[in-house]
Amino acid sequence: MTFKNKTVVITGATGGLGETVVRHFMNKNARVAAIGRNMSGLETLRQKYNKDAAPEIFAADITREDEVAAVFETIKQKSGHIDVLVNIAGGFAGGKSIADTGLDMWEKMLTLNLTSVFLCCRQAMSYMAEQGHGKIITITAMAALEPKPNRAAYAVSKAGVVALTEALAAEGRPVNVQANTIAPGIILTEANKKDMPDADFSKWVTPDKLTETILFLCSPAADHITGTIVKMP
Repeated sequence: MTFKNKTVVITGATGGLGETVVRHFMNKNARVAAIGRNMSGLETLRQKYNKDAAPEIFAADITREDEVAAVFETIKQKSGHIDVLVNIAGGFAGGKSIADTGLDMWEKMLTLNLTSVFLCCRQAMSYMAEQGHGKIITITAMAALEPKPNRAAYAVSKAGVVALTEALAAEGRPVNVQANTIAPGIILTEANKKDMPDADFSKWVTPDKLTETILFLCSPAADHITGTIVKMP
């Protein structure tokens, strides 16, 4: 499997999963456009690669419509096409019942996990529809499919990602754009280990396993797969 001459846009590129996805696509010869909120984190990411074979980095707040439009247009102008979009950026907040959930937390989860994905997918879809091909991957969560107490805002925001992805798949069929979403349980990242030090890490899905699934869904072998939820509990 190779992604030579393919432009792959990855949001949340400096996180635990994001860095792994960037590395795997770079190893498959993709031209990676890594988007993150913090330029210093992006520079640290780029320094892990040889100067002549490093991802291109772009700092943007993808919850802002104007910044999303600007960064995607820059990537499009530089590469001439956008072949793959992998939406990884997001966040988690929980611990409160619905009755005790403030509007600020509710809106924060919707903005981080759903609005950001909508803005990036909308921009990518416009390019992909015009060029007649493309792959869009979103990351939902098992919590969206099996809601548990005290995390309603997070679960609803991730459930919205599922509905958005299914709508993208339906609209993408006539223009050869496939959209799929992956629903992991807890991902084995350093940040999650720090937050839950007493958990059984052996039950968590690894970034490498998750990335293997992303790579497959973005390959020609998966051209017939769209609108699918891949569960990785």
